[in-house]
Amino acid sequence: MTTGMAEQDTLMGSVSGPDPGELKADFRGARFVLAAGHFDYFGGAERQAVLLARELISEYEADVKFVGWGGDGIFADHVRSAGAVPVVFPFHLHGRGLRQKLALLRLAKFLRVQMKPDYLLPFVGPHCKVIGAIWRLTGARFCWWNQRDEGRGIHGTRFERRLMRTLPAIVSNSWEGHEFLVRKFGLDPGRVRVINNGVVIPEAVDGREWRRAQGIADDQMLLLMLANVTRFKDHATLLRAFSQVRATELGRHCQMVLAGSAGDATESIKALAFDLGLGECLKITGVIRDTNVVLSASDLVVHSSLTEGCPNGALEAMALGKCVLGTDISGMRQALGEHNRQRFLAPAQDSGRLAELMLRYLENADQRVAAGLENRSRIRSEFSVAKMTRRVLMTIQDRRVRPH
Repeated sequence: MTTGMAEQDTLMGSVSGPDPGELKADFRGARFVLAAGHFDYFGGAERQAVLLARELISEYEADVKFVGWGGDGIFADHVRSAGAVPVVFPFHLHGRGLRQKLALLRLAKFLRVQMKPDYLLPFVGPHCKVIGAIWRLTGARFCWWNQRDEGRGIHGTRFERRLMRTLPAIVSNSWEGHEFLVRKFGLDPGRVRVINNGVVIPEAVDGREWRRAQGIADDQMLLLMLANVTRFKDHATLLRAFSQVRATELGRHCQMVLAGSAGDATESIKALAFDLGLGECLKITGVIRDTNVVLSASDLVVHSSLTEGCPNGALEAMALGKCVLGTDISGMRQALGEHNRQRFLAPAQDSGRLAELMLRYLENADQRVAAGLENRSRIRSEFSVAKMTRRVLMTIQDRRVRPH
């Protein structure tokens, strides 16, 4: 199932509707409770929750709290920095039978009595199941299913099907997630609304020191893929393409960095790199704490994947004004725009075409700069935090239930 441009616009909701002033009048003082997991874990979904919370507080004067199942760490710190309040409830997510039902009822009572939510916003699948099971017992007027990936951990159970029928709204941050839910549960496509991630335009930084620390000379071209090394990505196609680039005169002066946590594909990728003779020109760095530095240090960003939602690594690179290439999957088309697929995307697993694109933009600095400027403009227009927040509030307005 391929989502066309007109359908994408419909799924994402019309840009018309209440202006920010009207939305502020509606949601000023409203009690939002966001559920996004353990307070010592901070990933992409948690970052989006914090960005939404900050905007709700600063621009709409809402009352925002987070409920989490335990811990106090990096996530809780980000919540506090946004002006929101982290609240711990000792819920055991993996309980079963009567024990699970009692735990859910205790959570519902806690939310109703202690937090008094108007709107409940879980941020990942497991927490959508927990909150979705009890939200009507909390006094809230709204709860959603929030699809943050391309469908991992969803099995089409009777309980999941009931949630898809009965929750006020279903949202996804990607076309891939939208199409998965429609296909898996037989939903009307209009039932699932796509809301782009919010991306903050960062300050430019100097990446030269990081390059030197990695042994990359100033006159070498650096290609980067910013993604965890897992089977959900396709680092293998990227390495095969890079080996073709290295066989050229220009390619002999190029280095590649794979930045991201080591996952289930790490050993096979290391073996492939050895077989391709890339040992001296490839670095696998592991997790990068400050992604802005490594992105700023790169000349070209490439994201090779078989299937996924809208990739944060590509969006972050676009926000920094980098030229981004990748494989022709819906997540990359969503990031770069359908109209750009021929310019920047190669068919999945087509290392030859990907190598051609890499050489084209490595050889032409003016084209890289122009693409980077275009990417940054697209982030401002389609992926701003303000626009994401407005779409969230419009979705709530459209789907909330009447006050109890």
